[in-house]
Amino acid sequence: MALLTWPPQYSLLQYLRLKVTVTILRVFVNMIGREKIQRDRALVPNDVRQVKISIPSRDPKRRIAANVYYPPGYSTTHPTPVLVNWHGSGFVLPLLGSDVAFCSRIAQAAGIVVVDADYRKGPEHPFPGPLNDVEDTLQWVVTQEGLDAKNVGLSGFSAGACLALEAASTVRVDQNQEQLHIRAVVAFYPITDLAMAPEDKRVPRPIKPHPIWALHIFNDCYAPDPESRKNPAVSPSFVDVKSFPSLTAFILCEGDSLRPEATQLADRLQEQKNSSQDVVLHVLEGVPHGFDKGAQEGTLEWARREEAYDHLVYYAFVGWSWSRLLALIQAMGYSVLDVAIVFWMFFGKQNEPPSTGNITDSVLLVKVWA
Repeated sequence: MALLTWPPQYSLLQYLRLKVTVTILRVFVNMIGREKIQRDRALVPNDVRQVKISIPSRDPKRRIAANVYYPPGYSTTHPTPVLVNWHGSGFVLPLLGSDVAFCSRIAQAAGIVVVDADYRKGPEHPFPGPLNDVEDTLQWVVTQEGLDAKNVGLSGFSAGACLALEAASTVRVDQNQEQLHIRAVVAFYPITDLAMAPEDKRVPRPIKPHPIWALHIFNDCYAPDPESRKNPAVSPSFVDVKSFPSLTAFILCEGDSLRPEATQLADRLQEQKNSSQDVVLHVLEGVPHGFDKGAQEGTLEWARREEAYDHLVYYAFVGWSWSRLLALIQAMGYSVLDVAIVFWMFFGKQNEPPSTGNITDSVLLVKVWA
């Protein structure tokens, strides 16, 4: 009987067409992507502890898989700020764990807990299934004694970045912000406008662009009804600007056909933001969508990944952690100048930021999240 059931958003023939296409796509991506994930797993620092967990969902019979990355010296004695991340998938690919290099690096560098959470995929589970999983994951964060739910950051890649932007806006405004305080969201090459026809998604210098047919499949698997794609809960491009948190950062790729829609959203946020909001837009030159997965040392992709992770995200999360330390030191009666002098005397220039990339954007991230 289970074989005869399908989501009510589809006709049987539409669902079977999508199911067969996506199944083939999943097998293909698993074959070509396995080596990339293995390369990234080899980069996990030895002092970062990774634990596989399952998070309760609103459906008692189903749980949400997640990988939690604990920073060196983590203890539940003092609640630790947390970053919740969602992987890329085109809304169809089961790629939990593909962001291992990013998650482990942030856990180590910033000293925060990173929760890399899964979500349901289409066509078996179209909208709102994935977004419900996002909301359930955030509710779980609130219940964890070792996590500081008042200091939460969100991140995501591609379709996961779409979900992260939704979590930071439409989902966030529906949450009890006294229990859950989302301070920032960092979106890597996000899908933001499912209502825009894939044929209209172009850049002057495309690099390994998504096939048009694949973008249609992704849209149909997540939001089968074309009219629903203008729903702010589906496409972040239609979200009220005032719904976003203090910091919204976009890290885009020059050769990505999804870049223009994300750029338009960033520009609208910049134009309409209030005094408590900041927006960062950073475009990585010469690389395509998903460039950072399995990047090999010595390549342009490796260099751009270092630029993205170190210059933009590093400052956001490390700045956040250092700001908490500075607040503690000031509470002991020392001034910021005292702290700066001591750090300079003992550490010199060894903790200075890398010398390439957009330092202006990086400093802005520190200013906002700190």
